[in-house]
Amino acid sequence: MKAGARLGLLVVLLACGVALITVLHRARVQPPLASTFTSAFQVVGAPLKLVDRVASRVLPVSALDEKELGDVYRKSYDPQATPASREQRYVDSLVAELQPLTGKPFPYRAYVVDYPMPNAMALPGGVVLVTRDLLTTLRSEAELVAVLAHEFGHIERGHCFDTVRFELLARKVGAEPLGTLADFAAAILLRHSYSKTMEHEADAYAFELLTNSRYDPRGVGGSFESLLAYQATHDIPSPQRASPIRDYFTSHPPLEVRAEEFGQRAGAWWLRHPEERRYAGRRNLEALVALPRHELADEWVGAQENPP
Repeated sequence: MKAGARLGLLVVLLACGVALITVLHRARVQPPLASTFTSAFQVVGAPLKLVDRVASRVLPVSALDEKELGDVYRKSYDPQATPASREQRYVDSLVAELQPLTGKPFPYRAYVVDYPMPNAMALPGGVVLVTRDLLTTLRSEAELVAVLAHEFGHIERGHCFDTVRFELLARKVGAEPLGTLADFAAAILLRHSYSKTMEHEADAYAFELLTNSRYDPRGVGGSFESLLAYQATHDIPSPQRASPIRDYFTSHPPLEVRAEEFGQRAGAWWLRHPEERRYAGRRNLEALVALPRHELADEWVGAQENPP
């Protein structure tokens, strides 16, 4: 693409972003924060991310496919999960419940790791890391499933592999061992922040997966509310004012925005399915015993029974 054409495309995208912000302002849309440009930047970022994906996926890295990379990670983390702790057995049960709903041709596994914050991270090839603090921060099994599904979304939508594809190709030229490449890819992902577009895609994937599972789709918005509560109790500030620079460069949409959006999506889903019963699993999470192993009758909730 010539320089003039690239400049023209950039101008069009920026103009669309400005137009979107203007429309939202005139419509008096009330966001959960005082103001935020996050939604506009998600929309503007989508076509740019699409171009990046198309470019990255034509690279000749077939000899280093994602499954092989995932196998390296599994061999690395399996010894840490053997013998499995109660937390690990619990998460394994949840992943087994979700595996049939995924589409990638490799097994998923989530490893419980020690890290002093509630967090989760996806690696190429179906490997997810979950901190122990996350298990004590969330309020229900449905919320934990939502977080796992979000990380699965990064893998299913190709975010993990696309992020490291260019770097892996460059290293591949030197014929380095697969383990070395895997370590390099993990280092990239550990310091990489997904874009707001990718994060929103992973959120949407998590919501879709929950609606296709036995779990309450309110778990997606609920997980963000639980993380907000963690921030409040640990004096972690949350932005309350609009900042074009901050909202552009921060990789994750604010938790308030995500909680509001997916709370509304869940409410709309329940309006369409008023007779449904879905599983919340507050006591399952407390006891670290998953729904596939122990079903509790009073954990099935309906449209008017949103657990506190």
